[in-house]
Amino acid sequence: MEENLINRCSKVQPKKGQTANDQSVRVKKLLFEAKSPTKGSAKAAGHDLYAIAGTEVPARRQAIGGTGIAIGLPHYTYARIAPPSSLAVKHRLMTNAGVIDSDYKGEVKVVLANLGDQLDRVEKGDRIAQVIIEKIDNRELQEVTELDDAK
Repeated sequence: MEENLINRCSKVQPKKGQTANDQSVRVKKLLFEAKSPTKGSAKAAGHDLYAIAGTEVPARRQAIGGTGIAIGLPHYTYARIAPPSSLAVKHRLMTNAGVIDSDYKGEVKVVLANLGDQLDRVEKGDRIAQVIIEKIDNRELQEVTELDDAK
């Protein structure tokens, strides 16, 4: 398995304009008024995402909030969309559907779920989610009849 992983990794070629070690995350503003992701602190796990427009979220329902940005991720990574704690505390809103694959180049959108009993609204410029970049483990899954209890 280790040899297979080494063979796969050694065959990866950088895309045009990239080096083999390019691990940068690129952000493209799709709209002039979009706000680029920011970090709340130097040690924050993710970058904050901001609403490009006001969005109403009906009670016990969902709505989609646009960010007006697209991201370019390095190979063997994906972006996870996570809720900021302040959104749940202030608005009773959570985020759903939180994975962006590295080959997705469209607008980053956030599914907002209203856990409350009243209509809620996020305003343009509100922090609506965090994006966290994570590495992908591409090991093959192996079907077995029993699992080893040792681990």
